Amino acid sequence: MADRTMRLEKYIATSGIASRRAVKKSILAGLVTVNGEPVLVPGHPINVETDAVEFEGKRVKPLMERIYLMLNKPAGYLTTRSDERGRPTVMNLVADLPESIYPVGRLDLETEGLLIFTNDGDFAYRLLHPSHEIAKTYLTWVKGVPDDSAVQRLRQGVTIPSGRTAPAKVERLKVSRDGASTQFEVVIHEGKKRQVRFMFKAVGHSVIRLKRVAVGTLRLGNLPQGQYRLLTPQEITTLMEL
Repeated sequence: MADRTMRLEKYIATSGIASRRAVKKSILAGLVTVNGEPVLVPGHPINVETDAVEFEGKRVKPLMERIYLMLNKPAGYLTTRSDERGRPTVMNLVADLPESIYPVGRLDLETEGLLIFTNDGDFAYRLLHPSHEIAKTYLTWVKGVPDDSAVQRLRQGVTIPSGRTAPAKVERLKVSRDGASTQFEVVIHEGKKRQVRFMFKAVGHSVIRLKRVAVGTLRLGNLPQGQYRLLTPQEITTLMEL
């Protein structure tokens, strides 16, 4: 007979409500119940056929259809499911899709480019977990022309508000004709808040424009800004194996 038990946070994550990381936080905060009783410890085993699970007051039901897509996010959209001040969010750009999907990770308000969405909690957890060190590639335009010493510091790691950054790949692509700005390709494996912007600020150059063009092997390509497309089965499998 098949095993009907599953860890609580995995069950909720695979329902498409939230990522496993977010689920753990809600469990610790007492916002998850099993058969009406709060469960405060992640890893609690449940019977997926007989136990009644509620997440933040909503009944959790197993999800049948998995959705995976990427969006070319324009500047000016918050990476959040909703905003109490009514500002535009990335969810406005995927409004024709099921409400169960959510963005994997974040791009700040003015950052453009590749943003992955899913309702598969295990997939999201794998992409976000620091142990997997999945590369994120950005095109970055900065004020002025950072010298070779500044670029080398970025490659070796600099101190930003959230701590010291790990070594990064930083390649100068081109300098504007008037010398007012420089374009770089930057590859990082971390997800510190506003990391690329703070990295260049640490060496004296502010970011003018920032665009994520790849996550692992998945590249933005020529997807129009503000549009999305579903990931192919091969793209999904490859990301899961990173």
